[in-house]
Amino acid sequence: MILTADKPLFVGRQELLHLERRMRMMLLGRILLTIALLSTLFGPISADWNHTHVFNASWSPHAKFHSVAGLFMTIGFSLIGLWLLWCKSMDFLPQLLVATAVPVLAWGTFFLAVLVPGTGVEDQPGTLPRVIGLPLNLFVALIFSALAIAGYLICRRAYGRQTGR
Repeated sequence: MILTADKPLFVGRQELLHLERRMRMMLLGRILLTIALLSTLFGPISADWNHTHVFNASWSPHAKFHSVAGLFMTIGFSLIGLWLLWCKSMDFLPQLLVATAVPVLAWGTFFLAVLVPGTGVEDQPGTLPRVIGLPLNLFVALIFSALAIAGYLICRRAYGRQTGR
């Protein structure tokens, strides 16, 4: 073993196994967050860029404007989140937090929107399939929010073990 001033240059087998485990945990967390971010990037486009939202003849031009602006905002934030999640950085935690916030805010706001009087999760009550009692869009929002949070917690745990934070 070659020694440096403060610690050995070479590490033992146990240290390598711990490092490998942390790296696998970090990769798993990033993959979960990537799935959540990609769902945030493509999900709203596939659900809203059609006759039910953006091209709905009964919607006013102003309502369509806000729908399209929201879609493009979600696309932009998702791309930023993906970049932050995968780019190299000296301080990963702030980037991880922002990357996690994108899908959590995008999908989590579905649950706030239902609280506003006059809004609805579907055009006609009962038209969306139900999963565990939730309309499909709320179930999807719950799943992708949970994936993002799980990815964050796994990455945070792996990062904390690596740096002692």
